[in-house]
Amino acid sequence: MSPLATLILASCAVYGYVCIYYTLLATRRRRDQEYLAFGLLSGGLGLYAFSELLYVRSETIGEAIQAHRIGSVALLIVAAFLVDFVAALLQRRNRARLLVYLWAVTGLIALGLGLMWEPGEPLVGPFITLLPPIDAPAVRPTWIGLAYLATGALVPVAAGFLLTRDWRPRGINETSDSGAMGQRYRRVIVITLGIALLAGLHDTLVWAGLVRSFRILEHTTMVFIFGMSYMLLDRFVRASQALSERTSELGSAYDDLRAKQHRLVRKQQLAAVGELSAVVAHEVRNPLAVIKNAVSGLRRATLSPPDRATLLSILDEETGRLNRLMHDLLAYARPVLPQGRKLDAEELLRRAVERAMDAADSAEGIEVVWELEGPPHVHGDSELLRHALVNVLENAIQAMPGGGTLTVGTRPITLEGGHEGIGLSFRDTGEGMDTLVRDKARDPFFTTRPAGTGLGLAIVERVIRNHGGEVRIESSHGRGTEILLSLPTERLSQLPIPPPEGTSGGRLSGITEVKP
Repeated sequence: MSPLATLILASCAVYGYVCIYYTLLATRRRRDQEYLAFGLLSGGLGLYAFSELLYVRSETIGEAIQAHRIGSVALLIVAAFLVDFVAALLQRRNRARLLVYLWAVTGLIALGLGLMWEPGEPLVGPFITLLPPIDAPAVRPTWIGLAYLATGALVPVAAGFLLTRDWRPRGINETSDSGAMGQRYRRVIVITLGIALLAGLHDTLVWAGLVRSFRILEHTTMVFIFGMSYMLLDRFVRASQALSERTSELGSAYDDLRAKQHRLVRKQQLAAVGELSAVVAHEVRNPLAVIKNAVSGLRRATLSPPDRATLLSILDEETGRLNRLMHDLLAYARPVLPQGRKLDAEELLRRAVERAMDAADSAEGIEVVWELEGPPHVHGDSELLRHALVNVLENAIQAMPGGGTLTVGTRPITLEGGHEGIGLSFRDTGEGMDTLVRDKARDPFFTTRPAGTGLGLAIVERVIRNHGGEVRIESSHGRGTEILLSLPTERLSQLPIPPPEGTSGGRLSGITEVKP
């Protein structure tokens, strides 16, 4: 193989590597279309160099013409993707892009019809000899082909003009040195495109026969490829650094937001303590007064056995009421920190139902119906979830003192962010709630039962939200109540910051129910 053929083959290898590298890079950064355009532009230049290799090694007129046709196709590809590259850098579409596409398609048609190249010596004689010409069969462009070669030189001129006039550095921080970087990039563009343009004019004169030499475009455009690679890779590195800085800032802001959220929650809990004082004054004073009166009655020596038994039962009932109040207050004040793992949804529900039915005083006449149509697993803390489910089930059982149907089911749910979830549904046939009661049902210390503390659903709300889920209540007076608890089925990468405690409302924001 001759030294010239070896040089051309090396150029083909370089262009091919650049084409593959930037095409693969474009698959990872699909928003940056300039990487794909530049990769295909490099591929077109590689094809042009390959056509030169075919021409150097051609021995017949047919092989020489075929090599020139391949080179012409490559030049049309280069022109089209050079315009695409410029449009991607400028992030806009322009009329020049459409005109170049039309020019390229027309050239392909002319090539297909054999109107651009023909065998024979150049149309005009040489004016100067710069480099030794290639010892290959003589091929010359037709007048149509010569016109295409001449107009093709306008493409890099227009591209360079648009880039140097309108382009601004993108993907870097807006700092004081961004203008200097823009000027440096413009100089790289002007110099490399200028060298490529001069080489293209030289090759056009060679094709026209005005200069006796061999083509140099496929070698000099290497400078353009290296210059644009420097610019793109430098911008890529700066964009990565800026992204890293933004990610660090975002992480710090998120940590600060979570800290503020936790402080806000803590303040709300302290505010709840103030509200608790009023609840204690009301809820504890009455049982204490009853207990004091019962103790005074028990001290009487003339107290009959039946009266003594009655007073003892009153003491037992009131101390149980106080114990239940203290238990709920401790559960509400305790921080909710889920230790999540994958749980069997059906087993979790059945154990919660058994515990609620065993603890209920009026569970007779209640039929439990199962509708398990959702995912088999739920991700969460078993103890916290069981405690929350028991609270929901106890409310449902107490809403049906005369008996009824308790429907427990699961259904698929899509959580906010597209995460798959499971909806745990509890539907009773009790009296239901009107709008006023439903809106306040999850507020701390709100209750409609004489012996209630009003903390059951408030505890449920905290537990479910700290698992990354949501609570929805649907109820109307006389038609029963349905409570839907949405929970993730897999571990979430980051639990959302829970909204402030005591938020009312029955809408399930950010959650879409998936109908089975």
